[in-house]
Amino acid sequence: MKKNLKRLGKEYPITLFIIVTTLAFSFLILSANYFHYPVNGAKDYIFIAFHWIASTLGIFCILSILNLNRFIFILFPILLTTSSVVAYFTWQYDISINSALVESILYTDANEVQNYLSVPLVLIIALSLIAGIYTVYKRFRLRLKRKDFFVIIIIACVASLAFYSVNRLRFNTLMVRSPFSLYLASKQYFDEKEEIQANRFFLGDDATAKTDTITVIFVIGEALRADHVQLNGYYRTTMPMIEELGAISLPNVFSPYTHTAQSLMYILTRADSLNTLPMYEESSFIDIFKSSSFKTVWLGNQNPIKTFRFFINECEQVFINKPQLSDYSNTKKLDSDLIPHLEDFLGGSSAKKLALIHIAGNHWWYNKNYPDTFAIFHPILENKIISPSNRERMINSYDNATLFTDYVLSEFIVRMANENALLIFLADHGQSFGEEGKWLHANNTDAEKNPACFIWLSDEYKSRYPDRVKNLELNKNKFINTSFLFHSILEGSDISSPFIIPNLSVFSEVFQQEMVNTDLTRE
Repeated sequence: MKKNLKRLGKEYPITLFIIVTTLAFSFLILSANYFHYPVNGAKDYIFIAFHWIASTLGIFCILSILNLNRFIFILFPILLTTSSVVAYFTWQYDISINSALVESILYTDANEVQNYLSVPLVLIIALSLIAGIYTVYKRFRLRLKRKDFFVIIIIACVASLAFYSVNRLRFNTLMVRSPFSLYLASKQYFDEKEEIQANRFFLGDDATAKTDTITVIFVIGEALRADHVQLNGYYRTTMPMIEELGAISLPNVFSPYTHTAQSLMYILTRADSLNTLPMYEESSFIDIFKSSSFKTVWLGNQNPIKTFRFFINECEQVFINKPQLSDYSNTKKLDSDLIPHLEDFLGGSSAKKLALIHIAGNHWWYNKNYPDTFAIFHPILENKIISPSNRERMINSYDNATLFTDYVLSEFIVRMANENALLIFLADHGQSFGEEGKWLHANNTDAEKNPACFIWLSDEYKSRYPDRVKNLELNKNKFINTSFLFHSILEGSDISSPFIIPNLSVFSEVFQQEMVNTDLTRE
């Protein structure tokens, strides 16, 4: 064995050097990505091992590029130290590098940095620099031979193909992990900055509010399907508080998009099944509210992404909860964290307010979206395996997340119950639990196209606008495309705008239901 390694070291010194460095780097750095991963049995360990090996192939590719020239390899200590710091925070706090975190870091001052410094972190930085410099020294003692070069190229090509293929099995499953996320998050950050600066047509001109005081909350739900709400006939009581508060459910809402990135663009703009261009060319209804002298805020428990970052920045105030935690992290990131921020906003001096609240709701992995006290339905998920054998546990955890959403929404409502106010809840899409052989979302199944939606109106609102309440009751069971939101929230907020189409508003007596189950994803 030793003789073979010595011979390999003589024939292919750089290849062996890359392999050894890759294994050491992967063991020390990549392993932190799985520290918080829920494990329950051999299948989970096999999955982690498979994922770790696939990620290791990516590390081999990176180190192969650096090793093609010894002077390029001088960058290795920077890569190692940066990756070590990220691995430390991933291990300690389950953070994920994403565009929202990049933005937070860029606006962090020296005092905040000092709060995160510790003896273990300083030691990790020092040891990483020493190890990185020593590795560069070892590399400078080696020479790249011609046949060594070709072997590296061949192995790197195979490794990159395998890495790319695995990453496509589930979108960016490898790239969202450290250290690859350093590149992905930076790219997404600059893409989002470019999107924010995009030239769009603003809709606020000629908009006015016909009321002096009103509070409007639009809650963007996540992956809650209509048939898992007892208001719509579900056998479990998953939203008792919302029912008690008198919310009016719209059980037949149809979403043409079954993934968040496109769905939110469609919901927030005046796009409809006949014209989707406003998703890309116009502002959202937020600009109309601002032009009507509304104070606006975006409260997010999900990190922004490029497709709707522009609309977030239309709001005068923006708060993103715990941006260091990815939407796919395993650490709890609760929607109830947004309650005090909403309370502060509602306590402001403005008489007209619009709050857009993007909750985590029923986002996968469900267990992290609710506190343990809301684990009412059992047994719950113990791992992330998506399969028929785990279906019961998935649904139980999913319904527990819905129970917690019910609680959070009730807390939003009680804080404006005595005002002229309305709250609209609309999930971006539903969720599949094996129907048609599909799981989660982005599959265009019927369950995913039927998101939960309901509207709560305060007593004062009902007394001021009895005709709207009557029309809403008449329209609630009709077939409704999610394009209704733009026109309904404006009319429901007593705003006048040339862009409101009455037959697309559920508050209007001339509302017309959509007759065709349009699938815009096939355009």
